[in-house]
Amino acid sequence: MARSARGKREIDSPDPILRTTRLIEVSQFPEFSPPEADSVLQEGTEMKYTNLLVLALCAFVVTPVFAQSVEEIEGYGTPGHIPVFTGSHRVGNSAMFESGGNIGIGTTTPDSTLTVRNFSNSLTSTGIQPQAIYAALQNSTINFSAAIRGDSLPTTGGGIGVIGLAYGDQGSGVNGTAFNPAGNGVVGNNPAATGGGGGGVTGITSSADFGFSYATRGTATASTGSALGIFAEVFSPNGTAGYFLNRGGGNIIVGHTGINDTLSVFRVDSSGRVYADGGFQPNGADFAESVAVTGERSKYAAGDLLVIDANSSRHLTLAQQPYSTLIAGIYSTKPGMLGTTRGVDEPAAKDEVPLAVVGIVPCKVSAENGAIEAGDLLVTSSTPGHAMKGTDRSKMLGAVVGKALEPLQKGTGVIQVLVTLQ
Repeated sequence: MARSARGKREIDSPDPILRTTRLIEVSQFPEFSPPEADSVLQEGTEMKYTNLLVLALCAFVVTPVFAQSVEEIEGYGTPGHIPVFTGSHRVGNSAMFESGGNIGIGTTTPDSTLTVRNFSNSLTSTGIQPQAIYAALQNSTINFSAAIRGDSLPTTGGGIGVIGLAYGDQGSGVNGTAFNPAGNGVVGNNPAATGGGGGGVTGITSSADFGFSYATRGTATASTGSALGIFAEVFSPNGTAGYFLNRGGGNIIVGHTGINDTLSVFRVDSSGRVYADGGFQPNGADFAESVAVTGERSKYAAGDLLVIDANSSRHLTLAQQPYSTLIAGIYSTKPGMLGTTRGVDEPAAKDEVPLAVVGIVPCKVSAENGAIEAGDLLVTSSTPGHAMKGTDRSKMLGAVVGKALEPLQKGTGVIQVLVTLQ
């Protein structure tokens, strides 16, 4: 009776599947079935067929979905290669390879975190040159945007953000091209506010023979126009637009001309001596020497007639006596060439003025000894700093400063004078 009681409780279960199962169990042991079993068994049989129908329908719907979700992926590959789908359910080797934590594309021996190699010798399908890496940037509003960027973050050492190497006889380690007329192909920037030996762009060559090589080169290829091969500019009054240093003691600058660079026309050697095959054509028309003057320099002006100061060593002063044989020359307005005993890096002396000794310069003159005509010999006068026409031949030896190139009828003025000390 205990079994029969258990069976009744299970028959009354609200779960139709559980109840159907238990009905089958009761029907197998009728001697233990409770009186109500017949009616319940009939009800359970109907329910059994209903549940079986539901189960069959579920199996019909679920089985294809389940079978599709677990459909086997086929294919094969080589160890180390990162797989790629070659079909909807098939994989194979990709061009990417992993070795020791490094990823290679186009190579199975990556020696860096990412190594990319392109061995193509043909144009791409879009007609561009083969490239190992291609990056494009569409931004046009944010400065310092980059399609490719390399950063070397340590603040010490010789790390490099980007390195370009070329081994071909016409190759380039880095090629920067700008298609906009206002653009720049390559920009080097050192934004540090203090100098430490760094710069924006550095060019290095290790050539040790006598072949033609260069560390930095600028070429303007057009056969017309006024483009520059190299342009340099500074904004500080203490800066230098161009600085050349030959540590080995050779030439500092050499200028060539001609299509084949075979004709050398200009050179500055290590001593600073200048060689120019075409000569010099300065704006000034005289040669002057930088000489100290007695007293305040502000008391002197261009065009003054100067004489040697007999009371000082290597000093000049204003001419004040007629026919003075201490005549030295004329205060040059704009020397074409200025000689000095000072070195290039020595600052100009504050007590020196340019003394024209040869050439054509403006000169202050006076008509106190008669009107001056072009060609007259000029000597010192009683008017300080002025020359006059020389008429006393007995006093003119060693007192003539030059010849007048322009007339002066009266009074004082400034005329062009050909300096010819005699």
